[in-house]
Amino acid sequence: MDLVALADNLLSRLLGVGMQSLLLAALVWALCRYLPRLDARTRAWLWWLVAAQMVVGLVWHAPVALPLLPAEPATAQVAMVASGEALPAFAAAGATEPVVPSAAFAQEASLDAGVLLLIAWLAGVAVMLANTVRQAWQLRRQIARARPCRDRQAREEYHALGRHLGIRALPVLQVSDDIDSPQLARPWRPVLMLPAAALARMNADDLRMSLHHELAHLQRRDLWWAWMPALAQHLFFFHPVAHFAAREYSLAREVACDAAVLADERHAPRDYGRLLVKLGVSTAPSPALAGASPTFRILKRRLLMLQHTASPLRTSALAVTVGIVLLGVVPYRVIASSTPVTPVATAVPVAATPVAAPVIAAQADPVAAPTPVAAPRAVVVAAAGDMPAPPAPPAAPRVRAPAAPTPPAPPPMRGTWSIGGARDGDAYVLIQDNEVTMAGHSDDIRIARTLQQGKAPVLWIREDGKQYILRDAATVQRVKAAHAPVEALGAQQGKLGEQQGALGERQGDLGVKQGELGVKMAAIATERASAALQGSRASDAEIDRRLDALAQEQEALARQQEVLSRQQEPLARQQEALSRRQVAATEQMQREVKRLLDDAIRSGKAQQL
Repeated sequence: MDLVALADNLLSRLLGVGMQSLLLAALVWALCRYLPRLDARTRAWLWWLVAAQMVVGLVWHAPVALPLLPAEPATAQVAMVASGEALPAFAAAGATEPVVPSAAFAQEASLDAGVLLLIAWLAGVAVMLANTVRQAWQLRRQIARARPCRDRQAREEYHALGRHLGIRALPVLQVSDDIDSPQLARPWRPVLMLPAAALARMNADDLRMSLHHELAHLQRRDLWWAWMPALAQHLFFFHPVAHFAAREYSLAREVACDAAVLADERHAPRDYGRLLVKLGVSTAPSPALAGASPTFRILKRRLLMLQHTASPLRTSALAVTVGIVLLGVVPYRVIASSTPVTPVATAVPVAATPVAAPVIAAQADPVAAPTPVAAPRAVVVAAAGDMPAPPAPPAAPRVRAPAAPTPPAPPPMRGTWSIGGARDGDAYVLIQDNEVTMAGHSDDIRIARTLQQGKAPVLWIREDGKQYILRDAATVQRVKAAHAPVEALGAQQGKLGEQQGALGERQGDLGVKQGELGVKMAAIATERASAALQGSRASDAEIDRRLDALAQEQEALARQQEVLSRQQEPLARQQEALSRRQVAATEQMQREVKRLLDDAIRSGKAQQL
């Protein structure tokens, strides 16, 4: 009986917490959807709170009771008014023996169902734990196979970046042949691993950005905080909200680290986006690991979010987070109000004629003796003068003047940006129509805007601490043409990335099907465990047949995954070749623009300000 009570209590909590988490996740999704300027750090905390609500709600002893439902009405009191003693006689004579239904069979069925559901939940949690242990073991072996980093440039850049960020105890820097992107592993005694194959091809800027991203995870303590969404996934493996919240939290923390890298103002969003495309995708096997994007869809979302790395909603974000904590995370239970609604007692007139007691025949159905109907009373209608005055007519509604239409937002700025360097260093900004082509600090765009005359193209230059303005159309077009090869290669990389993303989505769909088959196999295993507990062996052959069929489907899906992986390999090689061409084209563009600007200054076409 104790096992049955435990099963009922646990299942009721799982159901209640699941419904509350659904409402909380919908609220958080709406906030992130309709507040696009909400920074990634706040988004990460909001989705972390969704996972925390699921875990806290399951282990909380007594949920907070909210008396929001209407109170149950009390039993109506009916006063029987009579002039004789017939009513007590009727009550005494009409008393019958209570009927007690037999519920033994229904009770046993409900007990068996609750215990079976408890066993199924425990089996699912055990499968999730086994998978996590396997991934942790693989990570441990991967760390054991890694070797210390001997690259002098990487070590010097790593220690310089640690001093710049104020990190006293840096993780051990190692090189691994088993990874494709930099990864920070293990919350205790953390290790930062670099891919051995890609390390030799990384330039100084790419290496610095990669190391900064992983150290941002260390500063945010992401590997420790990630255990809450992982725990919610284990306990609520059947609930889509748990997996959705964990995925959105993982994306938000990666975007928060991306924003931390770009906030240092030493790297341009365009250069950082190119680095993300180079790194591609790499599935993180456990919560104790932070690395590249797990899917192409997540990579695409990270690239889009690079346009909104800064948020002016600091105070509002704090208020939203506190509100979510107070309203959504604490588990609650909606109950009826404690104050019952007492109906007014109704007096029913009864005639004084005595009522005979019911007589039960021996061989017929029991029929009560007819009761005489009481004489109706006269109905008194009030006079017209006693009637209340009619209510006054309602006041005319106020009509508000329509609000003035909101002016259209200015068109977005397009072009090629390379933001970085000191505020007073060499820089240039070319504004033509609504396109901006620049290399310098972000404040330089505002300076160039103030010098533009209408929609005429303008080229602002700062060299050796002096500022120049150039309005010569031919020079402006030559500077614009120097950027054309770089932009063309970027467009090719974008199209190639779309092809990789399409293949990645197909791989994701196959992964979903494999997961569904895994759930079916787990259900069949639970069925076998239940049959074993009951001592039945008759259905073993049928269960084996069903498991074999599911295993064959899994093998077919695995073969399709292998085919898609082979299709991804040439695309990755093409992407790498385009990246090398992009680096060469960028260097050529910088030299050509430098020559054009120097010629314009020497010839006097660029006027000093």
